[in-house]
Amino acid sequence: ASYAMVSFQSAYLRAHHPAEFMAAVISNQGGYYSTFAYVSEAKRIGLTVLPPCVNRSMKHWTGRNDAVRAGLMQLQGFPEEARKHLLEERERSGRYRGFDDLVQRVGDVAGPEAVRTLILAGTCDGLLPAGGNRADLAWKLAAWNRSREKIPAMAGLFPSGGGQHEPPSRLPRMGRYDDRALLEHEIRCLGFLISRHPLTLYADVIRKEKAVPARDLVQHVGRRVTLVGWFVTGKMVTTKHGEAMEFLSFEDTTALYETTFFPKAYHRFCSMISRHRPYFLTGRVEENYGVATLNVSGVRPVEREAGG
Repeated sequence: ASYAMVSFQSAYLRAHHPAEFMAAVISNQGGYYSTFAYVSEAKRIGLTVLPPCVNRSMKHWTGRNDAVRAGLMQLQGFPEEARKHLLEERERSGRYRGFDDLVQRVGDVAGPEAVRTLILAGTCDGLLPAGGNRADLAWKLAAWNRSREKIPAMAGLFPSGGGQHEPPSRLPRMGRYDDRALLEHEIRCLGFLISRHPLTLYADVIRKEKAVPARDLVQHVGRRVTLVGWFVTGKMVTTKHGEAMEFLSFEDTTALYETTFFPKAYHRFCSMISRHRPYFLTGRVEENYGVATLNVSGVRPVEREAGG
């Protein structure tokens, strides 16, 4: 009865308040799936997933209308003390009016490395001047940090009261980070790609393979098909004969789906499965209680085309 009640409440909230529901699920940091899987599902049900922002994000993920905003909790390696100070300072003195204002108000507590994380994660994009880019902010931060090291008597990196230490006024204009660098920063600072699904980086290869979309799996019951999959999570079990096998969850850009690796397939393929690349999964589609799953018989990595 308790499971039935939770299922009903969850289904109601997801149907009528999807943004708030998905934000709460992600913030809860629980459940069977990873944060990445919930973010992907949010996009699949039509929600816009917004990156973290120093002026708009709270600590936790938030949902409103048809959008979900990443919380500052998603920043990897960002100190809790710095996060708390950034939010309290914003509450006390208002939004950050520019990058200079941000570092003058939180730089002392956060420190250069934490501010750099804010830059590379894109949380400061709303503070960029016309024509500016993240590389400009990173250069400015480095110049400020060097100024602090040269003037240790100053009260921290960005002293308050009694006259402020101004950053160097002449800084070179930096070229923008290329797409590859931006994606690498996103993964490093947030833990996964939030701006796009990683499978989009393999779109040309996947298109040539003519893989079956996961949302259409139930239409192929009894057939041998190939799907593309990004690993989400798994559960290992043993057969009645004591042999290891595993149930793995994958996703493509259309849906989550479940697969079964019976002992033979488990020993051949499960050791090669990684969270950091996609795979072509081949097998027979089976149906149980109205749910289609893939009985896997073959796995091979998806290789990006040269120059892709």
